[in-house]
Amino acid sequence: MLQRYDISMNSDTTRLSIKEFAVIGRKPRKSEYYNLTLENFSLIHEVTFDVDTIRAAIKEGSEALISELRSDDFFPIDPCSKIIAEKVTGIFNGDAEPVSEVYFDDRTLLSTYNEE
Repeated sequence: MLQRYDISMNSDTTRLSIKEFAVIGRKPRKSEYYNLTLENFSLIHEVTFDVDTIRAAIKEGSEALISELRSDDFFPIDPCSKIIAEKVTGIFNGDAEPVSEVYFDDRTLLSTYNEE
């Protein structure tokens, strides 16, 4: 499955938002240099977090942040959650862009696990 996460912080509402998108339907991806950004992603879920809660979790470390980001409704797999946590930390540490997009292809993630 092809997934995209849009991570953004709204300073007006003091909320962090993570939107989860996926490509619905089956499409061939035979090329090694397949461009994920050209796909049509559909919004499947959105979660929001209080900024103060996220800041406190960041101070405790990445595992605490991942635990705070995950819920019964939003539970990205380990490799995805680590990257999402890195992006969230970057946004809170003053990265120039207040919005971050993260793309995942399950085929790539699975092939990485098979190599280890």
